[in-house]
Amino acid sequence: MQSQVIRHVRQLSQGMQITEAQNKVAGQLVDLVAESLGAGRAVHPETAIASSARLAGSLLFRSFSLNIQNVEPGTVVLSNEANEQGPQLINILGAMLQHLGVSLDAQKLRKHPKSRGREPELSVLQSLSLLQEGALKAASEGGLQLKEAAYAAAVATAFIVKECAKDIGSEIGFNIATYGFIEGTKTAPPRLGPERGAEKKPWYKLW
Repeated sequence: MQSQVIRHVRQLSQGMQITEAQNKVAGQLVDLVAESLGAGRAVHPETAIASSARLAGSLLFRSFSLNIQNVEPGTVVLSNEANEQGPQLINILGAMLQHLGVSLDAQKLRKHPKSRGREPELSVLQSLSLLQEGALKAASEGGLQLKEAAYAAAVATAFIVKECAKDIGSEIGFNIATYGFIEGTKTAPPRLGPERGAEKKPWYKLW
């Protein structure tokens, strides 16, 4: 799977400024989603697309460097950065789908703009808890900054939409991904390992 993603993205990279390192990480993220959600059974299409898109949005969210130290994970966090930079994830998704030969029926999108098929089997926080550690590790090992990793995750999302289109339709896949990007860019993510350690009870708690 990873090699297929890299091959397709290489052909697209010049026009979208996607680097070789992002190509590689995109493939790793496709595998990460499949391995994390599959667990020896068929992957639920809506859950796979939503989880990958939420991851892309969340990686972009982390690049904003907002002060969310005291914000509970899962809280909606609105920002100008999300409004200004979030649409780039959709641009990458659309360009990649076009390159992959996945057609989108504009009439269907206009007629059913909120059609997203079945509900994902995982919440935003559950999706991110499964994927964010592995994604950040892949990004770090690939030398990617957070925004670069977010774009790689958007590429991975497009590939997953393509793979699921035969089951749910490309328009529904596109809508799920778009909504997932928004969820990711506007939701305080689960805390990472060292951050979770900071949640220990204060010394004065007696229970």
